[in-house]
Amino acid sequence: MDDTAARPKSLKFKEPVIDVAFSPTTNLVASSLITGHVFVHKYAVGSNQRQVRGKPHKKSCRSLCFSGDGSLLYTASKDRSWQAMDVETGAEMTRIDDAHEKPLNLIKYVNEQIMATGDEAGCVKLWDVRQKKQAFSYSEHVDYVSDMVFHAPKRHLLATSGDGCLSVYDVRKAKPFQVSANQDDELLSVAVIRNGSKVVVGETDGVMGIFSYGQFGDVTDRFPGHPQSIDSICKLTEDLCVTGSSDGLLRIVQFFPHKLIGVAGDHQALPVEKVVLSYDQQWLASCSHDHTVHFWDIGYIYDDEDDEVSEAAEQKDTNESKDDELDAQAVAIRISRDVGSDDDEDESEVDIDGCSDAGELRISEATHFEATQTDAAQADEPSSDAGAGSEEVDIEDNSESESDNGWGSWGGSSDDEAKAAKPKKKRRKGEELADKRKARVELARPTQSHKRKTERKAFFAGL
Repeated sequence: MDDTAARPKSLKFKEPVIDVAFSPTTNLVASSLITGHVFVHKYAVGSNQRQVRGKPHKKSCRSLCFSGDGSLLYTASKDRSWQAMDVETGAEMTRIDDAHEKPLNLIKYVNEQIMATGDEAGCVKLWDVRQKKQAFSYSEHVDYVSDMVFHAPKRHLLATSGDGCLSVYDVRKAKPFQVSANQDDELLSVAVIRNGSKVVVGETDGVMGIFSYGQFGDVTDRFPGHPQSIDSICKLTEDLCVTGSSDGLLRIVQFFPHKLIGVAGDHQALPVEKVVLSYDQQWLASCSHDHTVHFWDIGYIYDDEDDEVSEAAEQKDTNESKDDELDAQAVAIRISRDVGSDDDEDESEVDIDGCSDAGELRISEATHFEATQTDAAQADEPSSDAGAGSEEVDIEDNSESESDNGWGSWGGSSDDEAKAAKPKKKRRKGEELADKRKARVELARPTQSHKRKTERKAFFAGL
């Protein structure tokens, strides 16, 4: 760790510091001492300036936190009282004496209407700030309340205890939402990560237990790696946290996949009591048994994330440009194919021996061939023109009566009647497909079909 890096100077006190908190709106940091004193400092890289100094409690001030807008500072004490202080003037705004039967361990800001407190016996209480009285009281734990966090989307207050259980409370209801099974170890700290889908707790044996949100019966994953107890957890991002351990180190931990990223600070083997993140995500503040509040630069974590986001955006733009190029190429290919098909159509429209297209040319050739065969057959018959004419009449009459004799079975109106009179035979699949293709061709070229029928009628009329 580079101690020469530019950061706010450490805050040194004559007595041990128990808790520390950042303002959510400005560069103010509050510290509580074992003597019951409370200090508020304005921190900066060059120097720090004290804003407020007071002693709101007769005994040690064990916990403090800012309101949502940063105008009030809430404190809880071993003397079983909690109070609200004006940050600018240091004046007392609200005070509740004998709030619990046992000394208070923790106070937590929920929203502008509700505050939460926890004591040494495991009792958790919710307070109506406007009416200055208790709203709900919960007694699920049998040992001290070690840490609390409020999950706003669900309106759940999560609390860890020395009895090894995690409890979840809906702040709108008088009964607890759920209490986990005993984890066979003291739970010291808690944080909600992964967009509210996971809850991580710190244990005395250095293991981080992970609950799936909504399934608080037991942990779904465990991440060992800390040599000693995890006394504090500070959430950095949805996948990163900073842990304060009894060995004095501030470790950056990643989840999913689980691994230790690095060390953010070192208290020289003294236990870390608390670690918090500033409102601008630039600094960490931590306190230990050395009577000092230390500041650590953590902004590089978010700078790296911004770089990754920008790289991802650039990669996305590159992929989109490549997709646009491919789309343009595809359009060009389609256009070239369309132009080629137009040329083919132009070629088909060229008049070949008086026919408008190749299809009509084939029909003309077939008609010519049939006419040639008919002339040859008539030349072989000895009958005269009159006899041929009378025979032609007889053939037509016979075709109407007998349906399948003579030339009448080939085409014209008599062809349809002949087909209707014949029994239907089972046709092969290939023949059906051929007929379907023929029908599609005729639908596509109705003029050709009409012309073909006209030619057949003319042919048979001349027989």
